[in-house]
Amino acid sequence: MIETDVSVKIAIDAMGGDSAPGCVVDGAALALERGFVRPEQLLLVGREGELKERLAARDLSQLEVLGATEVVEMDESPASAIRTKKDSSMTVAMKAVKAGHANAFVSAGNTGAVVAAASLVLGRLPGIARPGIAVPMPTRRGPCVVIDVGANIYCKPEHLVQYAIMAVEYTRGTLGVSAPTVGLLNIGEEEGKGNPLITETHALLQNSPIDYKGFIEGQDLMSGVVDVVVCEGFVGNVILKVSEGLASFVRQMVHEAFAEHPPRDEVAQSLGKSFQRLDYANYGGAPLLGVSAPVMIGHGRSDARAIAHMLKAAASAVKHDVNQHILERLEASGNPVP
Repeated sequence: MIETDVSVKIAIDAMGGDSAPGCVVDGAALALERGFVRPEQLLLVGREGELKERLAARDLSQLEVLGATEVVEMDESPASAIRTKKDSSMTVAMKAVKAGHANAFVSAGNTGAVVAAASLVLGRLPGIARPGIAVPMPTRRGPCVVIDVGANIYCKPEHLVQYAIMAVEYTRGTLGVSAPTVGLLNIGEEEGKGNPLITETHALLQNSPIDYKGFIEGQDLMSGVVDVVVCEGFVGNVILKVSEGLASFVRQMVHEAFAEHPPRDEVAQSLGKSFQRLDYANYGGAPLLGVSAPVMIGHGRSDARAIAHMLKAAASAVKHDVNQHILERLEASGNPVP
């Protein structure tokens, strides 16, 4: 997919995340240092005095700041936070995108609140029934995009078909896969396996304008047999959390073994490179697909590296006009809106 000649401006929820705003400012600095974005492409939203002080300390006073007096906390009820905190950094940043002052949004804050705010403030793309959260996960062949991982736990078959179409266009645009393949997560590969949601979705996907490869099982997820894996949000969220926990467990086991028996330098370096592939910070957060502007959601514990890669992914989604390609693909599919 060719980049479009559009300007990029990213509204950043600078108060979102466990270590905000420090990690957000550090992430912006790292993104600039690595050339992911330019200074004029960033709009930091949050407590103005604190942000300007931190930016000055990093020699980044040229970055634009938009003031917001409130913060959506990580443990707040999403609906309550969006309803009562009208001047939160999250809501003000979303409104900046809605008003055209920016064309993408990034936050490592409360995931539920980001989904709620994006749906209410930005609105859905025409014809999209439910937005979905897509997560790039490491496999033997490179990243595989899993959708949905928690935005919608009550799905209809048509929702999953739309998820597949959106994830294909995101994978094509931002991960550079020219012809993404799609699999539907199931408890078996044989025809007839699965619950009614799965069997009905399977039939719809077979007639959709994507390269659908059929059912895949859980053990196939990390093998990279397909580029996009589709599932409903409850299952996807469990997969995500189990995968993160397993990666952390394996890393800790290896560190403990190395503490007892230190490896040769070349072995340690080789394993270090392998573990980098399991690090969520390198994958640019999770796009919320199906809303009217690119929205990137980061881990609450995102560090500067994770923030920088989120900014890179947001800029890429704008440059490749992912939303327009989603709309075109939906039109080609007959757009099965439930």
